[in-house]
Amino acid sequence: MIRIRGEKACRRCHQRCKGQAILESLLVLLVLLAAFFFFYDFSFATVSQIHLNNAVARVARADTVGFNSFQRNKSLRVGMIPVSGKRLVPEADRGQLTASQELAYVRTYLASETYADSKGVLDYERWDNLSHSTRHTGDKCVVDARFEIPTLMPERFAHFIGLGDEGFSYPETQTIRSHWVIEDHASLYLTR
Repeated sequence: MIRIRGEKACRRCHQRCKGQAILESLLVLLVLLAAFFFFYDFSFATVSQIHLNNAVARVARADTVGFNSFQRNKSLRVGMIPVSGKRLVPEADRGQLTASQELAYVRTYLASETYADSKGVLDYERWDNLSHSTRHTGDKCVVDARFEIPTLMPERFAHFIGLGDEGFSYPETQTIRSHWVIEDHASLYLTR
């Protein structure tokens, strides 16, 4: 036998289902938001790793042809510009530069011969989080570098679900590393 509900019973059921649908939607939204933040962090870390690998290769190449530590450091920093955050110096025209104007600052920075010459020409937010070491073993040049990138996902997700900074511990940075080995050409014509 088929029962047909009354109009009042259908309204109560519809209202309960409506509340349930809102709750389910919020839970799905929470999962999607967490997935988005995770994907954003993962993609930023991947792009940073690619740039670090390229920059370390440039440092190794600069060392094999006999460049000094300042010149190698400049190569590393310039290679990491796309993932180095805000430009801090020069600050007078921050945000108003075209690509060609920014490139002019990069050229001027690369042309500087000493640390003193490079001060005030170009600086980025995360350049202080960048370091490298170069060593020579036999006929090989070995370069190791590390770069600390911000970890955004836990912070944003914690604020979204209402935890804030209290009671929720998360790392503020994540360290990525790169290792490069190349044949040392400079030892053929330079004394180290």
